[in-house]
Amino acid sequence: MMTNANSIGSLSEIDRCLRDELYCIADAKLVLAGWYMLTLPNGRSISDFTSICAMMQGQYGHARAIYQHLGRFGVTREEAEWTRGAKDIRSPKLLDRPPQSWSDFIATIFMAEQAISTQLSAYRTTVTDRTLARLADKVLKESRFHLSYSAGWIKALRKDPASTVDEDAGRRLTEALDWWGDVDQPDILFSDGYRDTPDSELRKRFLKAVGETFDVSAGIASPAKSWQRSVRRNGNPGIPESLFERIRFKNRELALP
Repeated sequence: MMTNANSIGSLSEIDRCLRDELYCIADAKLVLAGWYMLTLPNGRSISDFTSICAMMQGQYGHARAIYQHLGRFGVTREEAEWTRGAKDIRSPKLLDRPPQSWSDFIATIFMAEQAISTQLSAYRTTVTDRTLARLADKVLKESRFHLSYSAGWIKALRKDPASTVDEDAGRRLTEALDWWGDVDQPDILFSDGYRDTPDSELRKRFLKAVGETFDVSAGIASPAKSWQRSVRRNGNPGIPESLFERIRFKNRELALP
């Protein structure tokens, strides 16, 4: 069973791994919400504005709910939402580079929403943390609309012979797969029953889901060996400072309790 630790230093190995992965999922939602916030003025219609606002609100709410769950590991709201810097954010490398066009934005949010939901889906049946299982189920149900929105736009963009959405998706797919990195590393969240699916199978599940919309054959590459499970990315941890400054919470007094 999960340890209800009072300090980070007292966590077991499995609790540290679970805390780290949930941080990655929550931070992915935080940064994706930031993308929605920054892209809102570029919406193509009133329905885009309302949809993006709803998705932004949903992602912020999901991130906060998962941050709250991290309290089981001794993580405070202060730490999760306010005191961390750019180097501490564990979102996917996919979201580091800003969208270069509307079609790139659509392709990227499609990949990001699919990747986050794929990873979170492995917690829906966990019996080691029923609260997490219920939270995962609730978040996944609320996120279905997000994927429907991007899928609808992909169909619309393809009606234009000059559309680059498929090329944009091909480039973003390589970045998205970085989130699964070196699937040959030990996966104790699966072996200890916290996830019902190993990372290697979740990567395949993601590719299968994306492959229903895009050609995924060109984006599959061998993982780099610098991948770190605690941050789910290759290379140095953290996100670009320029991105962090644009999406970070700046006015604590305006935050909801």
